[in-house]
Amino acid sequence: MSEKPFWEGKTCTEMADLHVKVTFKDGTVATGVTGANGDIKRVSPLSNGSGNDKFIPSYYIESIELVDESISVPDDPEYERIDDIHDVCTGDIFVATNGNRFSVVAVDDDDETDCTLAVMVQAEIPDFHDWMFNSNFAYALRRKPKLPSHDGLWLDKDDAIWQVCDHQAVPVYDDADEWGFQREIFLVSQLVQHAPFRPAKAVEA
Repeated sequence: MSEKPFWEGKTCTEMADLHVKVTFKDGTVATGVTGANGDIKRVSPLSNGSGNDKFIPSYYIESIELVDESISVPDDPEYERIDDIHDVCTGDIFVATNGNRFSVVAVDDDDETDCTLAVMVQAEIPDFHDWMFNSNFAYALRRKPKLPSHDGLWLDKDDAIWQVCDHQAVPVYDDADEWGFQREIFLVSQLVQHAPFRPAKAVEA
């Protein structure tokens, strides 16, 4: 017998103050802390009801899950934490002081502004965004580029081949069907501009 969803049988009010992860049917994912009616502020309503109405997810929602508070996203090896708001770029994740998270879609570099970052606030309207007050900024998260993680041949984002050995990388070139290595040696950590990398299969190399 399948396990019932955690929200089943609860009222909208009872769904307040929970840290949840919402997956929409269009593939968009949003996380945040629910408000008085079980909705995430600045995100599409999760239920059509309010107050003592039964909480029933809206038709455009695929699933709602409780977020395990014991898992610290900033410590996730796939993300780096950014504490300076002026270092945030489009595509990063804006983490608000209340725990809500939004995708950054625009940046205003003016030092005088009170709203440096614009975020996507409604999943079903991709072009709709809102400027967030800097006082709401806790930190941002940025997915780390995928760099070579072991020795061997790797392909970069442009399908160029790299030989990796002991945390160092050398580009492999094909000059008139004569294979060779460039003499310059790079540290793997210096290859960010060539990421993402993927292991090269024998047929590719």
